[in-house]
Amino acid sequence: MVGLVEVVEERLLCRGRRVELVQRVYSYGGRRFLRDVVRFGQSVAVVPLLGREVILIRQFRAPVGGWVLEIPAGRVEPGESLEEAATRELIEEVGYRPRRLERLTSLYMSPGYSDEVLHIYLATDLEYVGSSPEPGELIEVVRLDLEKALEYVLGGVADAKTAVALLTLRLKLLGGLPRL
Repeated sequence: MVGLVEVVEERLLCRGRRVELVQRVYSYGGRRFLRDVVRFGQSVAVVPLLGREVILIRQFRAPVGGWVLEIPAGRVEPGESLEEAATRELIEEVGYRPRRLERLTSLYMSPGYSDEVLHIYLATDLEYVGSSPEPGELIEVVRLDLEKALEYVLGGVADAKTAVALLTLRLKLLGGLPRL
């Protein structure tokens, strides 16, 4: 069943500050079908590790109307490398500059409707330089032992990137993460 799927037409429906919503007409096997796609691009998320503690943020998230416990994250800006974006987001949101960044994994955030690819990094050997959140970012920094962080994150409706990142880190620390 896997074969060539072609984009026949694309129409911009809406452009926001960070995303675009497009409607695409695809052709496959002589049939045409429509899909709405959120264009977002690449993003990064960072697990800052100080000994056995991870630095998380509790951030107000308008789409869910509440506060979410998560790792620092953000969009990769044009012309920026993944590592530069990870460093920038870490400094902006929690005030630490990593001397070492290691990619843990990459994943599609929600491939049913979005093209976003998230790259998750581990940040170690951290230097505190002070935070500078973007206007409108409501952030509280939270330091927790990795096991306690996993309990909190998995104890309710979890932020997917944070759950994957913390579980991946735990596997890595236990020696169970496959080499990528």
